[in-house]
Amino acid sequence: MYNLYQSNLRKDIQTKIYNKPHFTINLFGKDYFWLVKEKNIWPFKTKWLQIMWVEFPTDKDYIKSELKKLAQKYKKEKWVIFVQLCLLNEIIRFENVWIRSDSFLNDMKEIRLQVRQQMKELYWLETAFRENMPQANIVYDITKSDEELMSEMNSGCKERVKKAIKKGIEFGVASPDQYDLFYQKWIELSWMKGFNIIPKEQYHKLIRYMTQNNRGNLFTSTINWDIIAGSICVYDQHRIIYLYWFSNREYSNIWGHHYLKFKIFGHARKLWMTYVDMLGWAPTWFPNHPLNGVSKFKESLWWTKIEQYGSYDLIIRPRLYKIYKLYFRLKHKE
Repeated sequence: MYNLYQSNLRKDIQTKIYNKPHFTINLFGKDYFWLVKEKNIWPFKTKWLQIMWVEFPTDKDYIKSELKKLAQKYKKEKWVIFVQLCLLNEIIRFENVWIRSDSFLNDMKEIRLQVRQQMKELYWLETAFRENMPQANIVYDITKSDEELMSEMNSGCKERVKKAIKKGIEFGVASPDQYDLFYQKWIELSWMKGFNIIPKEQYHKLIRYMTQNNRGNLFTSTINWDIIAGSICVYDQHRIIYLYWFSNREYSNIWGHHYLKFKIFGHARKLWMTYVDMLGWAPTWFPNHPLNGVSKFKESLWWTKIEQYGSYDLIIRPRLYKIYKLYFRLKHKE
């Protein structure tokens, strides 16, 4: 299985660009790349550890033994309050035709709830209250032609792309003189929608890293020289990965972002890429999940969806964990 989260590409981005504290540890017989997360919540100094895309083996007793050793190890380190394990183990993978069945959707929700309960009962793992790795992902096969991709779109998305074309929207790779404009629009959207983005210095380091090493690019759709949508995409193996995006709400009625994604597919094909990885989707049949709001275009094409186990917390210090969890929830209500 493809593994972005343990790839050299992600390690480079996290360590060389974001300057994140990190280390490597052996777990279940494999070496994994870990991140160290720190935050001061007066009078406490909190620290938690995160491993993304770890694979549980089939031996349940072995899993219990390894997790027990992990908890004992970090009880000796001051201020480590929990370890987050983001599991790649699959619940199921399926194509979009399956979601036409109400019984399948209900079964999927029930199965995920059962998995969460099993993680708690068998391994003392709490379902993570902050989702750092999506519970599900979708992948598009872009070896198909533009005409084939267009024919597979649902009618609503197809009309939006056609409307964008009629409006004269242009697609391209951003030039250096557009980098600051993109960032300014991106940060304005983040203020409006209430999400965080990377600092400007890290943004420019990321763009330099991608362009100088042929590991990605910033793509834009423009009209009258104004950027109305943009996406930062990275390249890894035969995949183009949709990392960050921006869409100008002033032009929402001409669907510049739908058009941009459609054109990125064609551009990736010219680079001999075979898949586009959109990096995240809400778990099936959880309508209140925050990722549901950004899934409309993703739902419009023929895709393969992969449902993973998701993220779980191994609690090291229960009292501090409760305080941090409460702080996080109050903070995100502001």
